[in-house]
Amino acid sequence: TVPLAPPGPFPTGPFQKTGAASTLQVTAAPLLAHSASNHERLGLPPLGPPGGAERGVSLGSRAAAARHFPPVGVTPRGCAACPPGPPLGGTPHPRPRPPRSPAAPARQAPPDAGGWTLPGCRALPPKSLPDPAAGRAPTRRPAPRRPRPQRWSRGARPGGGTAAGPGLREDGGPCGRTPCGARAPMPRRLRSWPRCWPPPRPWPRPRTWCAWTRPARCGPCGPSGEAPASDRHDLGWDQQLNLAYVGAVPHGGIQQVRTHWLLDLVSARGAAGQGLSYNFTLLDRYLDLLKENQLVPGFELMGSPSGRFTDFEDKQQVFEWKELVSLLARRYIGRYGLAHVSKWNFETWNEPDHGDFDNVTMTLQGFLNYYDACSEGLRAASPALRLGGPGDAFHPPPCSPLSWGLLAHCLHGTNFFTGEVGVRLDYIALHKKGAGSSIYILEQELAAVQQIQRLFPQFRDTPIYNDEADPLVGWALPQPWRTDVTYAAMVVKVIAQHQNQLVANTSASVRYELLSNDNAFLSYHPHPFSQRTLTARFQVNNTRPPHVQLLRKPVLTAMGLLALLDGEQLWAQVSQAGAVLDSNHTVGVLASAHRAVGPADAWRAAVLVYASDDTRAHANRSAALVLHLHGVPPGPGLVYVTLYMDNRLCSPHAEWQRLSRPVFPSAEQFRRMRAAEDPVASAPRPFPRDGRLTLHSLLPLPSLLLVHVTRLRALPLTHGQLLLVWSDDSVGARCLWTYEIQFSPDGVAYRPLSRKPSTFNLFVFSPDSKVVSGCYRVRAKDYWARLGPFSRPLRHPEGAPHEC
Repeated sequence: TVPLAPPGPFPTGPFQKTGAASTLQVTAAPLLAHSASNHERLGLPPLGPPGGAERGVSLGSRAAAARHFPPVGVTPRGCAACPPGPPLGGTPHPRPRPPRSPAAPARQAPPDAGGWTLPGCRALPPKSLPDPAAGRAPTRRPAPRRPRPQRWSRGARPGGGTAAGPGLREDGGPCGRTPCGARAPMPRRLRSWPRCWPPPRPWPRPRTWCAWTRPARCGPCGPSGEAPASDRHDLGWDQQLNLAYVGAVPHGGIQQVRTHWLLDLVSARGAAGQGLSYNFTLLDRYLDLLKENQLVPGFELMGSPSGRFTDFEDKQQVFEWKELVSLLARRYIGRYGLAHVSKWNFETWNEPDHGDFDNVTMTLQGFLNYYDACSEGLRAASPALRLGGPGDAFHPPPCSPLSWGLLAHCLHGTNFFTGEVGVRLDYIALHKKGAGSSIYILEQELAAVQQIQRLFPQFRDTPIYNDEADPLVGWALPQPWRTDVTYAAMVVKVIAQHQNQLVANTSASVRYELLSNDNAFLSYHPHPFSQRTLTARFQVNNTRPPHVQLLRKPVLTAMGLLALLDGEQLWAQVSQAGAVLDSNHTVGVLASAHRAVGPADAWRAAVLVYASDDTRAHANRSAALVLHLHGVPPGPGLVYVTLYMDNRLCSPHAEWQRLSRPVFPSAEQFRRMRAAEDPVASAPRPFPRDGRLTLHSLLPLPSLLLVHVTRLRALPLTHGQLLLVWSDDSVGARCLWTYEIQFSPDGVAYRPLSRKPSTFNLFVFSPDSKVVSGCYRVRAKDYWARLGPFSRPLRHPEGAPHEC
């Protein structure tokens, strides 16, 4: 392992003193047991000072003028993200793309259909109808069961290989019989399954059950050459709703969506060497969808349009690939402008050392030829476009041969097209996950980067991305801690560790620029909350027509709290009884201050305190905190608010359990679960005149506490329900209390819609009257109850007889 910084962040003083002091001190008693009555006081000052030994956090006035918070992204997979379950319209979802298993034969799988019959399927009489109040899926003819996955320890699989292929691991462990980890291996289990497998149980459907008459495929085309599988997933209605939720995080809290198999959305005609023509229509639609939700793509040059590319040692195909990349880049520069496309992170094929290339033969030389074609194709379109890779685990040699080979090629290899020595590499993307531990992610990153810098010192100043920095491998594996604030607090903890140890610490030797979680998947029955997702998906199949509802999980809500951190980071130090604690403690802090720029701006600060024991939740343990905030610049109208989350008050999953876990929740049950989506917010209060504020609170494990000193569109959900989404681009202030939403059936008399205070740019309107046709408008309301102008009214549905 690589030793971290000495105890206490930034002991060498990387920050420069700038202006007046702004100091926060957080003190806490040791963990203590508490009863339910303690919850009534959480986050509401004052409660009185804690007793016993204290745990403290102090933030000084030193701020990094040029060290800002890095972008945080999410990464859905293309075909790999496809869950069992039907989209609207009767087309079956493509299956998830599991790792290769040489011993696993191809299997047939049943499609997933709702109350309709697919071509090639036969309708069967149901054995029972679903009961939404029953809390479980109805009994029906069972689907074929996939083989029970084999499980392997972190050691080598017998025979020198693992479930991910000979000598490779899908979860980043050792390969073969050689210990390839950067540190002592941690216990973990492997799963092995065929490439295409049926769901473990049939998706609940009321009337029909379909059986495949042809083999299922996870490749770019379906059984009879219909539209690509990526089309059915990336452009499906479920994904449109999912991206609306992701893009609704206020203030650009999530900026990038990294998607696999994007080039499977492109179709090709002709043959390599005889001239190829491409149809970008589906890719256009997906990228338009991202831009509409104020997101940018992490653009992996991954996939083979219509299966035309099969071997990158074929020189003709290498030249054709360069032309494809150049054509693609020029197309989107013309469509969106260079200023927008230059923000995209173009990246190589995901995890090349895992060998998931479908029908493409990718040797080491072929991969290097492919990379040169990507680089020169982008450069031909514009030198401003950046390209990085390889997006893999970087196990120590001789493991990860394609990853290490790419670094060597970029320094000393011969460019396939120019003949020059060396090829550009604008950033190094790696994947390190935590095996259930937050600090393990950072330790693995430091070990990998140290080895990269030792073998290739020329890359010392190259930016580092970890664009799959998840706490645990296996997105579909249901875990109880992924359902609630446990996951949210752990994600905040991981970001805080990276921010303090790598980004804001100028003594660190790592130029760390992006942290991304691979968690924008769509969950599926019977695990709507417990998979690695930002939302909980319910495929409601007892309505006509069937429809889909999403709920915001606490991990997505936490991204909204992180979005309030802006400007300059404040120096922080955590101590207990006078002893400084490291960043792997259960209590930690991120804090920032924003200096006013111009007369329309104002000073503001945000302090985010987390209590997290990684994946473990402790129902009867909490930390008593005392927060001291002083040195605040004087000014008129200074107020503060607190936002608080824990598993009792802010857990839609807990509410779902209290409702007996309905498979098809009713509109009223959805309203009750959505009432638990937002943090508990205290009303704005005047800041003390002397510039000093003391707050007392009990923080359970897990919990989060934050102290904080346009265009409108609608998406129909089902009959009588509507999803409103708007943009906060025109809202410059971050001191927002809520958004006021008004509705008018006739476009004349508007009335406000009742909802809890929330700064998320999204609202589900589900009235008892089921009347949603009419006009909508939104305006912002700040901490001082000042109202902004209304947005331009939106009429729903379009073409209604009245005007707004």
